[in-house]
Amino acid sequence: MELIGRLHPLLVHLPIGILLLAFGLECYARWRRRQDLKPAIDLALAAGVLSAVATAATGWLLSQQGGYEETLLQRHQWLGFGTAALALLVWLGKAQRWYFPVFAVMVAALIAAGHFGGSLTHGANYLFEQKNDETTAETGVFPTADPEMPVFAAYIQPVLEKKCTSCHNASKHKGDLRLDAPEWIQKGGKNGAVIDLQQPAESPLLQRVRLPLHHDDHMPPAGKPQLTDLETRLLEWWIGEGAGFEKKVKESPLPEDLLAALQKAQAGQQQNPVFRKSIGEASAADLQRLKTLFVSVSKLDAAAPWLAVSFAGLQHPAPAHWDALRGVAAQTVDLDLAHTDAGDAVLAGFEHLIRLNLAHTAITDGVAKPLQGMQYLESLNLTGTAVSDAVLEPLAQLTHLKRLYLWQTAVLPGAISTLQQQRPELRIETGAVVADTTRLALRAPKLLYGRTFFDDTVHVTLDFPAFKGVSLYYTLDEAASPTAQSDRYHEPLVLSQTAHLRTFAAKEGWLNSPVVDMLFVKKRYTPKEAQIAGLPSPKYPAKGASSLIDGEIAGDQGADTWLGYEGEHLTATLDLGKTETLNRVFVHCLENNVAWIFAPAAIQVQTSMDGKTFRPQGSRQFPANAAMGESKAHLLSCDFPKPVEARYVRVFVKSLLKNPAWHPAGGQKCWIFVDEVLVE
Repeated sequence: MELIGRLHPLLVHLPIGILLLAFGLECYARWRRRQDLKPAIDLALAAGVLSAVATAATGWLLSQQGGYEETLLQRHQWLGFGTAALALLVWLGKAQRWYFPVFAVMVAALIAAGHFGGSLTHGANYLFEQKNDETTAETGVFPTADPEMPVFAAYIQPVLEKKCTSCHNASKHKGDLRLDAPEWIQKGGKNGAVIDLQQPAESPLLQRVRLPLHHDDHMPPAGKPQLTDLETRLLEWWIGEGAGFEKKVKESPLPEDLLAALQKAQAGQQQNPVFRKSIGEASAADLQRLKTLFVSVSKLDAAAPWLAVSFAGLQHPAPAHWDALRGVAAQTVDLDLAHTDAGDAVLAGFEHLIRLNLAHTAITDGVAKPLQGMQYLESLNLTGTAVSDAVLEPLAQLTHLKRLYLWQTAVLPGAISTLQQQRPELRIETGAVVADTTRLALRAPKLLYGRTFFDDTVHVTLDFPAFKGVSLYYTLDEAASPTAQSDRYHEPLVLSQTAHLRTFAAKEGWLNSPVVDMLFVKKRYTPKEAQIAGLPSPKYPAKGASSLIDGEIAGDQGADTWLGYEGEHLTATLDLGKTETLNRVFVHCLENNVAWIFAPAAIQVQTSMDGKTFRPQGSRQFPANAAMGESKAHLLSCDFPKPVEARYVRVFVKSLLKNPAWHPAGGQKCWIFVDEVLVE
C-alpha cells in the first residue's frame, strides 16, 4: 500500500490535464456550436474520471504515511475527493440541464485542490512568494554576524532555511521532522532526535548529510540544492559545541580555519551576478562534440553549469567548430579564442561571458555590437587586433569590466585617456613593461585528447594560453623525465603505440611549470569473454561483466558504464580466446571521494593457460588519499616482471573498503568504480 501511495505524484497531473482539456473542448463546442466534438469530450471525460479516482485513491494512501500539515492535507484531500465525485457526476449527467454548471464547479474544485497540493509540497505561500530568478542558483547566504546575535541565528538558521526547511516546515514535515524553529529541532522526528550531544559526530542530521548523493537516505534529496562543504562544517562545529540556540557569537568564536572559510564565502557573495543565474547544464552531446573537435572545455565547478572553453592550437576553426561552440553559449563564462581567425560574427549570443580573450584574432570594430550584450564581462583582451576608438564606447557601459588589454591595437591614447576618466577603476593595459625581479612559475599545460586508450591512433594536443616566448617540451620515453633538451612541441601528436606522455612549459625568466603526464594505451587484445566473481551494487550494475571489455569508458560519475562495488573488492577473469604474450594490465577507474568513491588501493594480476590453475604475475600498490580531491578518471597499470604466455587473465582490483579516518564519513563503506580492463 505504501508503494501504491507513492504513485500519487506521478498520477496527479493526469486528471488536471485531461479534465481541463475536456472543459476547454466543451466551451469551444458551445461557442462554435460544434456537435462533432462530443465524442472527443466524452472520451476525455471518461479518461479524466478514471484518472481522478485513481489519483484520489493513491493520495489517500500517501496521506496515511504522515509528514504533512493537517489543515492543508484535509483541504487538499476533500477537494480531491470532491473533484473525482463531480467528474463522475458530470460524465453521468451529460444529457442533463445542470451538466455544464456542475462541470464548471468541478473545474474550480480541481484548481483549488491543485493549489492546496502545491502548498503541501512547496509551502503554504509558494504561489505568491516573490522569488528573484537571479538568485535561484545561490548555494548559501552568510550575512555578516553581529557579535550580539545568537550563533544559531547567525550561522545555522540560514543553512537550514536554504537547504532543509522546504521539506521540514509547518506545512510539510517529512518524517514528522520540522527544522524551522529551535523547539522542533530539539524535538526530532519519528525516528527520534536528530542531534546526539553525547556523540556529536554521529548525530543523525550529520549522517544524512554525509551519505552519498545516490543513497536513498541522503539529505537533501538528489535534485534539491545540496549543502556546501562550508555549510556542512558549520553544522558539525555547532553540534560539536553543544548545539546551543541562545549562545551569542561573541561568546563562541569560530575556529580560525572555519572563520577564514566563512569570510571567503561572504566575500564571494559580492562575486559576478552571472553566477547567481539559474542556467541548465550543457548537454552531454554538445560537450562531446567539442571534445571530438579538440576544443578544450572544462567546468569551473562540478556543482554548477559554467564552462571555460579554449580554442588553443586551432588557428583556423571550421564552421563545425563554431556550430559546436554555439551549443554551449549559455553556459560559457570563460572563452579563449586567441590566435584564431575568429571574426565579429562568432561572438553573437554569448551573454554570460566574464572573461573573453580575442588576442591576435580577425575581429574589427564590428565586435562592438556583440560586446554590448556582455553585461557581466570582467576581462577583455583585444591585443594585436584591428579595433580602433569605436570599440571603447560600449565598453564604458560594461559596469563589471575590470581589465582591458589594448596592446598593439589602433586605439589612440586620447580615447584611452577618456575611457580611463569615465571608468577610473578600470585597469587598461597598453603594453607598458612592469619591472619585477620576482620569478613566477608558469602554469601547467593541458592535455587535450579524445580518449586514453585507442584501437588505431590518438591525437593529443598540448594546450597553453597565448603567452609569447613559452615553449612546451615533452617526452614519450618511459625511462626519462622531460627536460629543455627533450622534444619541443609544435603540432598535435599522433600516437600509434602505447605511450607515457609527460610535458612541461618553460620560458626564460620564469620557473618551469609542473610536469603533467598521461598514459595512452593502444588496445592490443579484445577479450572474448569476461566474468566477475561477485555482483556489483544494483545501483551501478552497468551491463555486468561485459562492461569491462566493451571499450566504452566514461569520465564522470553519472555515466551508466561503471561497475560499482560498495565495501567490496572486484575480481574479474578475462578469456582472450587464445594464448597471447602479455606484458601488463590496465584498469580504468573513477575517483570522487566527496561521493565516497576512491581509486583502488592495489591491483593484482594472475594468468592461466587452462582457466583453472592461475599463477601470480604482478601486483601494484597505489598511494592512499590524504585529503579530498577533484573528481577524475584514472588509467592505472600493473606491469609484469617479464612477458608471459597465457589465455586467461584474472585481475583483483582491491578497494579501501572503508573511508579513511580523515574523511567526514570515516569508517563507512566506500566505493570503487571500474568500467574497463585492458590487457597488453
